Amino acid sequence: MTLRRIVRLDSGSLSAGGFIDLTYAPEVDLKLKTVRVVETTAGAYSLVFMTFYIGDVPYFFPDASAAVFRFDVPQAITFDLAHPKGVILKIRVTNADTAARRLLIHLIYEE
Repeated sequence: MTLRRIVRLDSGSLSAGGFIDLTYAPEVDLKLKTVRVVETTAGAYSLVFMTFYIGDVPYFFPDASAAVFRFDVPQAITFDLAHPKGVILKIRVTNADTAARRLLIHLIYEE
């Protein structure tokens, strides 16, 4: 497999207790290989949670800590998820921490 594209979704400044829904729908069929998350303020993000759907299918039950997908963990969690053309991928980011957080979520696709 070869790298096809990297899509970056930005949560913006997410206040304590807040949430945001992020979406992405590709214009071609893709295969999601991994998700990597960067927290821009260098704060802890173990209390920031993400739900993850492709279409109506959930993949985190009920959610997962964003810290599981840290960019600096050598062995990334890998997926082999088809992401068909036009199907909406939806991520809800919920900040259960006591300080604002900003996440950059990278969706890494392969052919």
